[in-house]
Amino acid sequence: MKTFEERLRHESDGWVADGLVTVGQQTALLARHPAGEGGGKFLAVLATVGGALVLAGVGLLIGSNWQDIGDWTKILGLLALLVAANFVGWRCLISPGRWPRLGDACLMLGAGLFLAGIALVSQIYHLNARPATGMLVWWLGIAAVPWLTGSKGAQFLSTGALLTWLGWEMNTPGSWLALANTSRWWDDTFAHITVLTLLTLAVWLAGLGLRGTRYTMFAGMHETWGAALTCFGIYLLGLVRHDWNLRDREIHAIALPPLALGVVLVLITGWLAGRQSRRELQALASWFGLALVPLVAVYLQWDIGEGGWLWSMLAWCALFGLNLCMVNLGLTTGRASWVNLGIGFIALNILTRYFDLFGTMLQGGLFFILSGALVLVLGIFLERKRRELLRGLRAKPEVKP
Repeated sequence: MKTFEERLRHESDGWVADGLVTVGQQTALLARHPAGEGGGKFLAVLATVGGALVLAGVGLLIGSNWQDIGDWTKILGLLALLVAANFVGWRCLISPGRWPRLGDACLMLGAGLFLAGIALVSQIYHLNARPATGMLVWWLGIAAVPWLTGSKGAQFLSTGALLTWLGWEMNTPGSWLALANTSRWWDDTFAHITVLTLLTLAVWLAGLGLRGTRYTMFAGMHETWGAALTCFGIYLLGLVRHDWNLRDREIHAIALPPLALGVVLVLITGWLAGRQSRRELQALASWFGLALVPLVAVYLQWDIGEGGWLWSMLAWCALFGLNLCMVNLGLTTGRASWVNLGIGFIALNILTRYFDLFGTMLQGGLFFILSGALVLVLGIFLERKRRELLRGLRAKPEVKP
């Protein structure tokens, strides 16, 4: 694969020919990104792999003598590794910033070591009563790192820590976000899916809201992971009809704080997305709205007779329409990940609906023959279509949102 510098040298000739830039501007661009700098990517990969192997070896050596190492030695040793990882990351990414990929990897390692430190202290002092609190401490400890340094790796871990903490709080009895105390039905997975899907939707909208800001480097990561997890949550919600008739039909008090938190975060990030990515938000808004109906209905236990079927079908339709919209927006705005995710979930949705709705009507060998043929034909068609769309996307200049 060509490096950015090589592609810039090739593409800039066409820009000059089309009159988009002058020869002087092309020369300045090429001087700013000389082709020789592309080798830094390979060196960064080697350094990351080598560093991971060294750390793994050190970890194995320490693990084999763990019982003989004093508690303070363990804490100070881990603290030294934490400081070293963040110092090297700062030097490589920020000052002077000559090795940004290596710096990003080191800062991500530092964020991971902070969690290891929490686990170590908890083990030494037997602080294992409430795991959700440990996850909250981890998130608070690393939340500022990506915003100060621009590290995508640290932001990925920070976002994951926040979602994990909220998920554990919902599963902790007595917590202000607890779901388990409301009714017996809330012990089921769908109780968590409804709220977690709202939270991942907020992550997606936050990515749209970061476009064009000083933190635009985080936008793509938030959009890709937020879209993937949101689509997966809506996909799982399409299976709620299988559980709907098994739940406790007695009406219980509903825990409103988790739902309120999810809705508030969606509204705040939606407002930010509307300011920075109005076109994308307007295109996606109707499908988001359709998906919110079964999410809220399942959470509030709305029962209208065949509610399980209705909420499942709304989830199927919302996911299908959302994926088509993602493919279209991906092609028009240069987001290849949206194209891949959209086509992937369309295929998954169709195959699931086939086995879910029609699989029980087929018997024996006929079932396997038709199912296998469908999977092969659909897989080949979607893969060819995906490659065709991406070829067309790469042939066009990227359109900035």
